[in-house]
Amino acid sequence: DPEQLLKELGPGLENVAHVLAVYSCKGGVGKSTIAVNLAYELARQGGRVGLLDLDLYGPSLPLLVQPKDKSIRKSSKKGSGMVYPIEHEGVRLLSLGFVNT
Repeated sequence: DPEQLLKELGPGLENVAHVLAVYSCKGGVGKSTIAVNLAYELARQGGRVGLLDLDLYGPSLPLLVQPKDKSIRKSSKKGSGMVYPIEHEGVRLLSLGFVNT
């Protein structure tokens, strides 16, 4: 149940209206390229858009989108584990690739 999943993921996601997933079991088929283009087009049309790169072994979001500020900000609340996405041209971005850069 997507609604239950959003509740379990924690605060800040309760206002998410739609989730679009771009996935495939095969690598190198353009999943990230499609996701990035879709996100930026939805933002251009006035949508509030976030893009989450869940590829743990080869995150490509930092390669496809190169924001000037690549630093992910962490919550000052001790033990919360909360991180805040990078905003770039109206799209909020989060990827492990930004943690490693």
